[in-house]
Amino acid sequence: MLRRVLRDEKRILVCARRHASADSALRAPPWSFKAIPSEFQKTQLRTTAARFNLDLAAKADIGQFSACFALATDMKLQGVSPTISTYNTLLRALALAHGGYAAPTLAVLEDMLSIGISPNVTSFNHIIRAHRTESSAFLPTILKRMEELGVAPNATTYTLLLTRFAEDGNLEVALHYLHAMRAQKLHPEVAAVQAVIILAANQGHPKLAVDLAVAFESETIRKVEDSVWLACLHSSAAVLYADGVLKCWHTLVADFAISPDEGLCLLVLHTAARNGLPDLGADVLRVLQQLDIPWAEHHMAPLFEAFCRADNFEGAFSTLHIMRGSGMNPTMETALPVVHAVERNPDVLVNLWAVLTEMKQAEKPIDICVFNTLLLASVSTQPLSRALADYNTLNSYGFSPNPETFHIFIDACIAAGNAAFGDLAFRQLKESGASLDHDIYGKMITLHLTQKIYDEAFLYLVDMQGAGHVPSRHLYEALIVKCATTGDERKTVALDEMRDAGHTIHPEFLEHLTQLAELAKAAEPVVEAPSTSPAFGRGGIDGLAQRFIETGGLVETEDKREN
Repeated sequence: MLRRVLRDEKRILVCARRHASADSALRAPPWSFKAIPSEFQKTQLRTTAARFNLDLAAKADIGQFSACFALATDMKLQGVSPTISTYNTLLRALALAHGGYAAPTLAVLEDMLSIGISPNVTSFNHIIRAHRTESSAFLPTILKRMEELGVAPNATTYTLLLTRFAEDGNLEVALHYLHAMRAQKLHPEVAAVQAVIILAANQGHPKLAVDLAVAFESETIRKVEDSVWLACLHSSAAVLYADGVLKCWHTLVADFAISPDEGLCLLVLHTAARNGLPDLGADVLRVLQQLDIPWAEHHMAPLFEAFCRADNFEGAFSTLHIMRGSGMNPTMETALPVVHAVERNPDVLVNLWAVLTEMKQAEKPIDICVFNTLLLASVSTQPLSRALADYNTLNSYGFSPNPETFHIFIDACIAAGNAAFGDLAFRQLKESGASLDHDIYGKMITLHLTQKIYDEAFLYLVDMQGAGHVPSRHLYEALIVKCATTGDERKTVALDEMRDAGHTIHPEFLEHLTQLAELAKAAEPVVEAPSTSPAFGRGGIDGLAQRFIETGGLVETEDKREN
């Protein structure tokens, strides 16, 4: 084994000496050339302009436009002819400078034309970009010069124009160039289209903004950003544009998985309410729940209205029960859409009571606010007798009138001046064991003050005081004014009680009472003395009686007068 290793080492050494000898040569020698100074110098002359252009581009990239013009001066001194690339680099340097240098770009353009170099679309794009801080009135002149020189605008040109006019808030001109761009089968950059869409949305044109966004995404494979859809959603919801809200909401929530803030959600809820879109309203409530925003009455009220406008009254009534179960007390303002629906079409009231009957038969929960709402709709559109019948149906549904129910009905009685129905409702409320507060007694006093004989108003005043309530100043004033109007001497007693209750009696009020008393006295009927006129009249002496007295009782008959 050792002998074999030594033999291999000897063979390797012999091979190394052979390759290291001077006689050995490479099978693939390296490429060799002969230097020709004249031809090398000629090559240097051909690349001088390119070298200057590279230096110009480097200076332009860092915004040193003054260095660019210094290099251009060196080119002129060395006799190097500029190219279109040279001039475009100078224009780019001026355009990229802070704020842009508009006037020098026009001078560069004239210099190009003076030496016979025709500008291309890139040249004009740099000129337009340099005018970004100048008045937009210069742009039509530049575009006209492009047309004169036969230079057709490209996508970059239109993008610059769209961006510029969008920044100026000139939506009409921006749309003009966008239309011209589409006519030439050109597509602008996403940023430019987004600027125009946002401008349309901010100027209160949601339909236009949404249509532009949808058209851009359908014509290209590019998508606009979520901020654009947010602007469109806000603009659409601000004017209750349902189609725009539906499109933007679905795009943001379903496609982008973005949850709008509470303020925007409220705008969307109002749109759902006005357009009868309960599904949209329910989805907004879901998003609010994801944002950990507790539901409140101002969140649920739009959903209630959406159900009403969609003629889904059972869903609307169930919403009131959900509100109370979630710790929110629905108010009459919440349920006003039902009243408005009945006011628009009084025949709907019958259908609403039928819906309640079906819910009762199906053993679905019904909130007392539903009855109060229907009662309000009844007193607003039906005779008071029908409203009284509806008022009495509450017992059949297992409810007793609460103070809010009473106030709705008693207000209708006051408006109609029907004290009998009001007294009946008051007795029913009292028998139900409900608490009789100051306002209930006050409504009864006000009701009886509408009557010609208003003694019951003083009785309710006594009951009110006996229940521990202090009558308010406006109740005393109403009583006193009524007494002064009718010449009732009880106004003095009422004034004393008002003063004892701690209410301030203003001099203006006393002066008003004096005027009312004078008017009441002037309106009293005057008893006239019997008239002595011979004319026939009640309490006077007619002509026949006068002749009887004058002739001593001898009255001529008709026959004697004829003879």
